[in-house]
Amino acid sequence: MSINSKTWWGTSLLEALEDFTDSGRLQRGRAYAKDHRVLAWAISKGIVMATIRGNINAYFGVYKEPKYKVTVQMTHLTAAQWKKVIAKLSQRASFIAKLLVGEIPENIETVFAEYNTHFLPNSYQDFKVSCNCPDYAVPCKHIAGVCYKLAAILDQNPLLLFEMRGLAPDKLHQELIKTPLGRVLADATTAGNDEVNFADSLYTRPEILSLPKEIDLKQFWHGSSSLPTELPELQAASIPALVIKKGGDYPLFWQKSGSFITVMEDFYIRVRKINQKVL
Repeated sequence: MSINSKTWWGTSLLEALEDFTDSGRLQRGRAYAKDHRVLAWAISKGIVMATIRGNINAYFGVYKEPKYKVTVQMTHLTAAQWKKVIAKLSQRASFIAKLLVGEIPENIETVFAEYNTHFLPNSYQDFKVSCNCPDYAVPCKHIAGVCYKLAAILDQNPLLLFEMRGLAPDKLHQELIKTPLGRVLADATTAGNDEVNFADSLYTRPEILSLPKEIDLKQFWHGSSSLPTELPELQAASIPALVIKKGGDYPLFWQKSGSFITVMEDFYIRVRKINQKVL
């Protein structure tokens, strides 16, 4: 199932779906996740509402192309459960740092397990689904198609999982930055986001100056003051590779199956090794 989702959290959703339906139905459902099949798509308060184009089938007396209404949602955690979970998440810098840049920590389930619950779906009980098609089986291929599309969207927007579980991403962000640790890390993620001034040229254009005749050219090129003998010590970034991490593992321009962050990490490691040999 993992080949149909690029991230571990998207894969988890599809694996939960696989637990309570047969593989053949899922195979047929994959085709209903395509854009030409999905006529309408909306997510509101953690509920996915979609209109799926069905098939004409004279054998079953369907002579006009049907349009089926599908809803998919996950069971919500209570407000009390979220309060406890957020309080625990706020105690770990690694959790806050990843959540603030739109990522889900891989060990996040350990926090939910402390309160006898879980974040990612792992069984049929985690879903509430409906479809007005005549298929008696649940989930039908239309519901499966919506789940495939949802998994693909979660690859790009992992924090949507919180909304599917009953907590709006904006509310999560507000609660995290209320704590002293969250406030410090939030300031670090927004540092350096000043407005970009675009240059009118790809290179620095030379500026022609007319020098007074009394200036000594040797003195001009050597300058009036000597260069500093010591350079200020560079401060390590509070969150390494912040610009890359902000885009997530699968930014919109990245169409490959592997994580963009993983590729860039490997790239920088190889560059460092090459530079060490040269220096």
